[in-house]
Amino acid sequence: MKNYSLKYKLFFVLSVTVLLYAVFSVLFVNFYLKNLLKRHFIDMGKVLTATVSNRIVNDLLIKDFVEIDACFEGVMKNNPDVSYLFIEKDGQVLLHTFRDGFPKGLFNIGHKRNETDYVLVETGNESYYDFSTPIFMEQTGNLRIGISARNIEKTLNNAIISLIYVALAAVAIALVFSILISGKLIKPLSMLTDSAAEIANGDYSKTVQAYDSDDEVGRLANAFNKMISAIELRESQLRETNSELEVYGVRLFEYIEELNKTKNELVKSKQDQAVVHTSRAMLHHVRQPLTYLAMAIELFTDELQEGKNLNTDEIMRRLRIVEEAGKRVAEILKKFENLKEYKTVEYSDETKIIDIE
Repeated sequence: MKNYSLKYKLFFVLSVTVLLYAVFSVLFVNFYLKNLLKRHFIDMGKVLTATVSNRIVNDLLIKDFVEIDACFEGVMKNNPDVSYLFIEKDGQVLLHTFRDGFPKGLFNIGHKRNETDYVLVETGNESYYDFSTPIFMEQTGNLRIGISARNIEKTLNNAIISLIYVALAAVAIALVFSILISGKLIKPLSMLTDSAAEIANGDYSKTVQAYDSDDEVGRLANAFNKMISAIELRESQLRETNSELEVYGVRLFEYIEELNKTKNELVKSKQDQAVVHTSRAMLHHVRQPLTYLAMAIELFTDELQEGKNLNTDEIMRRLRIVEEAGKRVAEILKKFENLKEYKTVEYSDETKIIDIE
C-alpha cells in the first residue's frame, strides 16, 4: 500500500468500507430479515388456516363438498403461495386439491392434536409449511394447508441481489469520488512536493498556486507560500549577517595581528628596560665597594712610597680592609647571578635602579 498513489489508496479504503457494509447488510438480511419474514409468513399462514376453517365449517357439517371445493379453488387462486389444501378425519382424507393423487407422506408428520400449528415439510427440491387446525373442535376433522416457502427464499434472494447491486453501485461511486477527491488533492500535493524539493536545493522562487477556497488544501497552499517567503527572507538576512561577520572577522584578525605586534614591541621594550635597569643597578651596587677598594689600595701604596714605617699589625689591618672590599664585590656579583625578580627605586635624579637587597 505504501507504494501506491493517494487515488488508489482512497479508492481502496472506500471500496473496502462499502464491501464491509454490504457483507454486514447481507448477514443482517440473512438472519434478522429471514426470521422476520418467517414469523410474518407463519402468522399469515395461521390466520389463513383459521379463516378457511371457519369458512367451511357449515359446508362440512352438511357435507357440501362442492362448495368446499369451490372455496379451496378460490383460496389457491387468491393466494399463489398456497400449494394444497385437504381435510382429514380419523386418518382418512375427505377432500384434497392434489391433481395427481394424495401423497401418503403428509400423514402423521407430527402435528399437535386440537391445536393450530405448523410443520416444515421437505419434498424434493421444495419446502412447505404445513399448517393444521381443527374444524369445529376437531369433530368434523382437521384442515391442512400447505404454503410454499419459495416466497421467503425469493424475498431474501431479491434483497441480497439488491444489496449486491447497491454495493457495486457504491463501489462505482467510490471510484468516481476517489478520482474527484484525489484530483483535487494530488495536484496541489504534487506541487507542494516539487516546491519542497526545490527549497531543499536552495531555490525559493517556485511557489504553489494559490487557492481561493478556504478548505484545508487552500489553507495549506497559502501557508506553504508564506513559509517560502519567510524562509527566503530569513536566508537573505542570514547571508547579510554572514557577510558582516566575515568583514568583522577580517577586522578582528587585523586587530589581533596589531595587538600581537604591539605586545611583542612592549615585551621587547620591557626587556630593554630590564637590561638597562640591571646594568645601572649593577654599576650602582658595585661602584661603592670598588671605590672603597681602590681608595684603600691607593692610600696603602702612597704610604709605602713615602717610606712610612708600618708595623705588621697596621699592614694586616690594611690588607683586611682590602679583603673585605673584595668580598663585598664578590657577594654583589653572586646576587646578580641568582637574580630572578627585582624592584626599582627612584632617586633624586629620576634614575631607576634595581634594589637587590
